[in-house]
Amino acid sequence: MTRSTPLVRPGREALRALLDAAVAEGVIPGGVALVGTADDAWEPVAVGVRRYGGAPADPQTRYDLASLTKVVGGLPALLRLLDAGEIALSDPVRRFFSNAGWFQSPSLADVTVEDLALHRAGLPAWTPLFAHASERRTAVAQVLQSPLSEPAGRFLYSDLGVIALGAIVERVSGERLDAFLEREVFAPLGMRDTGYGPLDASLPVAATEDDGLRGGVLEGVVHDENAWALDGVSAHAGLFGTARDLLAYGRAWLGGAPPFASEAWRVEALRDRSDGEGPRRGLLWRLFEPGWMLGERVSPAAFGHTGFTGTSLVVDPGRGWVSVLLTNRVHPSRERGQGIADLRRAVHDAVAEAFGAEGGA
Repeated sequence: MTRSTPLVRPGREALRALLDAAVAEGVIPGGVALVGTADDAWEPVAVGVRRYGGAPADPQTRYDLASLTKVVGGLPALLRLLDAGEIALSDPVRRFFSNAGWFQSPSLADVTVEDLALHRAGLPAWTPLFAHASERRTAVAQVLQSPLSEPAGRFLYSDLGVIALGAIVERVSGERLDAFLEREVFAPLGMRDTGYGPLDASLPVAATEDDGLRGGVLEGVVHDENAWALDGVSAHAGLFGTARDLLAYGRAWLGGAPPFASEAWRVEALRDRSDGEGPRRGLLWRLFEPGWMLGERVSPAAFGHTGFTGTSLVVDPGRGWVSVLLTNRVHPSRERGQGIADLRRAVHDAVAEAFGAEGGA
């Protein structure tokens, strides 16, 4: 169900103007924005093209979610197992992988599940797994043997830590992450167009980079090289989805118990656990703070995440809305789209203003 009220109509028009300008300026080839409340939504805004020289973007276009996978895939899987009592935040990695960080001090074996989810495990931000491993198990093994490069407790946003979280989910559940998420998260939420690639060539999908290593422009093949080395299935990247599916996911976080966890765990995931080290954050989510990367006009209760390909998701329980922005700013090169941060802030500020924001302070 959709409606246009005097309140929301100017907001949707503002979104279209922002996205049209971003296309004209070459920040993005195209994109889809969608805003909704718990039981209502604006009409989607779709602009530009899925690929330069190709078909227009539309609300059915599937985008590579990149690091939105962390909160749309990795986090609900983790919460499902925490809620079931099969994992505890205090569990060390050695409980699941006895040889993790073997012969190392400090060692990944001593890092806890909570440390991984808060990006304070001491792991490097990134390493080119794809340059050293051509098989999924070997790539995971490299992560589990990664030396710690940061002092314990220091914040460093790390893909490797979330890959390790995904490995723990698979170890405990006994199945690969894609199967677990389909049954426990996506199917219950009606997210029929969300999943891991490679996608069928008949599906409408936004192109990402022209990648010489993998033979050309990527369409339906994950952009993130390390996720690619993991057969496209990881907790840190790899999901494709539509704006409508992401809205359904965001709505699950507005209030009450989502289908993958209890209300108590939803609240726990959104509690600020930063202890003054690094940005305000819950379990994988980034929480609002002055100078927030996703806009200044959201309420203090807002939280969100971004993806390298040009995606973002913001949930504002304080004012009852969800905002989805999906773009492929990395097409045809990751060197493009340097204005994506400004676009994200402008989009989410425009949404907040349409819902009567007076600033996040």
